[in-house]
Amino acid sequence: MIALDSLKKARENPAGVACVELTSFRNYCDLSVDLDPAFNVVAGPNAQGKTNFLESLYLLSTTRLLRGQRDAEAVLDGSSQARVSAELIGGRTQLSIVLEAGTKKRASLNGIKLPRASDLIGRLPCVCISSLDLAIVRDEPSDRRLFLDLELSALYPSYLRQLATYKRALEQRNALLRESREFMPPPVLFESWEEQIASSGASLREARIAYLEELAPIAAERHALMGDGESLSVGYLAKDEARTADELRTGLGTSRHQDVARGGTSVGPHRDDLSIQIDGRDGRLFGSQGQQRTSMIALKLATLELGKMKLGHPPLLLLDDILSDLDEQRRALLVELVLSQGGQTILTCTEAAAAGHGILDQARVFEVHAGRMRQVSG
Repeated sequence: MIALDSLKKARENPAGVACVELTSFRNYCDLSVDLDPAFNVVAGPNAQGKTNFLESLYLLSTTRLLRGQRDAEAVLDGSSQARVSAELIGGRTQLSIVLEAGTKKRASLNGIKLPRASDLIGRLPCVCISSLDLAIVRDEPSDRRLFLDLELSALYPSYLRQLATYKRALEQRNALLRESREFMPPPVLFESWEEQIASSGASLREARIAYLEELAPIAAERHALMGDGESLSVGYLAKDEARTADELRTGLGTSRHQDVARGGTSVGPHRDDLSIQIDGRDGRLFGSQGQQRTSMIALKLATLELGKMKLGHPPLLLLDDILSDLDEQRRALLVELVLSQGGQTILTCTEAAAAGHGILDQARVFEVHAGRMRQVSG
């Protein structure tokens, strides 16, 4: 079993980008841009490439596309591959990732190829807030588990390794369950994978619970500032009662025959959920769109604050056209919180003026049109 304090933290590089280069990524043919270490505003009409630019940084941080499509879909039409590279603030770290149809994404650190693309995770911790994040509140448990896994993996590489071990063992056990519909393999074949599921699964569940215990009060505080007097409560929902590795191991053995009929593993953290309640009611079922958006932003701002506490410096903050979805009061409050967080921020909007004077007075401002970006001030 592991606790958050015992997990090794991510490498303590400054969480900011000095320069980013894109080649054949989305609608960018060739781009090289220097970013301000504090505030950057990327403005332009819709469908010109603002979100694509943010997505390139999100990809370097998480090795995932922001919009969840297949990697090949991010390659510019007519090109065989896309490349995203960045030099981090401080000049000692360069990250790069290549996407290509028909092959796994490839990543490198300071020009040296990494064994796995996921080895980039933790090098550029970031918090991204966009309308797509509403899925955390209103969509499926898998969206909420993904949110937790991404945040914990960025902070703790040890968590990422446990997660990879768990997923691999779970896939193998599920494959055995499918084979068992025709003939039952000997128990020893299950036990080897169940041992890994139990050990890593208990660690994942413990780390998630501990993380949420720290995150929840911060999210409630942020929500109190942004909401309409409503309360926000966040908690972990385990779908079974097993907490220790021994209890998970027992549960897996006991459920083996039933799992054959189900066609999948019914015990473990891969089925767990995150409870998000607004004024004591399930935000997914009963929250209005405005309430869901406010609770999502509060939750994300809490991850930013907790990340700052854990890393010793703020993660990179990406804000994708989020200001247009807020009323004037909430927009002003969000800008105030962004100004106070102290890290590098990249904000997209259709009009630069939407960022407000507080940010514009100290920001580097870029305009985007048809996959071309130019600096206009700062």
